[in-house]
Amino acid sequence: MSGRNCWGIMGKKVQLEKRYAKWGYIFVIPFVVIFMIFHFWPLASTIYYAFCYLKHAGNTNPQFLPLIGQPWYKNFAEIFAAKSFHDALKNTFIFWIGSTVPQWILAFWLAAAITDRRLRIKGRTLFKTAFFFPKLISEAWAGSLLGHLVSVCAMSVMAVMFNTMINGWGIMEEDLEFFTSVQFFIIVVSIFLQFGVVFIYAVAGITGIPVEIFEAAEMDGANRVQTFFKVTIPCMKPMLFFITVVTIVDGLGMVDVPSFFGAFDTLRRNLTLMMYLQNQAFLGSYAYDRASAISVILLCIYMIIAGTVYFFLIRDKDEIKLKKKIREERREAKRLRET
Repeated sequence: MSGRNCWGIMGKKVQLEKRYAKWGYIFVIPFVVIFMIFHFWPLASTIYYAFCYLKHAGNTNPQFLPLIGQPWYKNFAEIFAAKSFHDALKNTFIFWIGSTVPQWILAFWLAAAITDRRLRIKGRTLFKTAFFFPKLISEAWAGSLLGHLVSVCAMSVMAVMFNTMINGWGIMEEDLEFFTSVQFFIIVVSIFLQFGVVFIYAVAGITGIPVEIFEAAEMDGANRVQTFFKVTIPCMKPMLFFITVVTIVDGLGMVDVPSFFGAFDTLRRNLTLMMYLQNQAFLGSYAYDRASAISVILLCIYMIIAGTVYFFLIRDKDEIKLKKKIREERREAKRLRET
C-alpha cells in the first residue's frame, strides 16, 4: 500500500512539473517572435542579399547571382578589390586596438582598486557614476564638440608642446605626427566614451566572485598583483568573454566619432568599415548587395576574433582536460567490457 502511494505521489509530481513547464514555453513565445522578426529575419535577408544583384534604390526584386550567370562571390570580389575597403579595414583595426588596449588597462586597474577590500576606497558609487557618465553623452554630440575643439586650438597647442619637448633630443616633428592627427583624437574620444562601459562590467565581474576566494588568497600570502592575475581573472572568465564581445562590436562598428572628425581629414584616414558600408548603401550608390556583403564580412570578423579570444584565452583548459580524461576512461572501460 505504501509503495502504491509512493508511486502515486511521484506520478502527481511529474504531472505537476509538466504542467508548470508549459508556462515556461508560453512566456518565451513573445521573445521568440520578436527575435525572429527583428533579428533573425533581417540577418537572413542580409546574408541572402549579399549573393544577389541589388544596385538600385527602387529595385525591390533581388536577383540571385548564379541565376543571372554571375559567380556567387561577385559582390565579395568587388569589395576586396576596392582600395577604399582595405583602407577602411586598416583604419578600423587601428581605432579598435588603439582604443581597446588603454580601455582594458584603465578599466580593470580601477575596477580592481575600487573593489579591493584592503584599500577601502570611499565614495565607490560616486566613482562608478562618474566613470560611466561619458557613455550617456551622445557620440555624435561628443564627436562634433571635440572635433571643433581640436580644429580650433588643440592642434596648435600640441604642436608647440612637441616642438618644445623635442628640442635638442634629435626627434623631428614628423616623428610625432600621429599624436596631432585625426586618428589619434578619434582614439582619445573613443576611449573617453567607451571606458565607462568596460569599467562597469569589470566591477560587476569582480564583485560576483565570492569573498571567501579573496580571503583564502590573502591568507596564503598573495599580493594584489598575484591575486588579480591568479584569482580575479580566472574567476571572471564568463564576464571577460562578454566584455570581449561587447568591445569587439563597439570597436569594429564605430561610426559616429569618425564621421564627425571627417571634416578635418583631407586624406580620409578616418574611414571605417561602418562608414564604408553606409557609403555603399545610402550615399548615392544604393548598392545594397555590396553593403550586405560588407555586413557579412563584419559578422565573420566578429566571429573569428571572438572565437579566437575564447579558444586561446578564456575557455577553461582544466575543465576540457578533465572531460577528455573522462571520455578516455569511458572508452577504456567499454573496451574492457567488450573483451
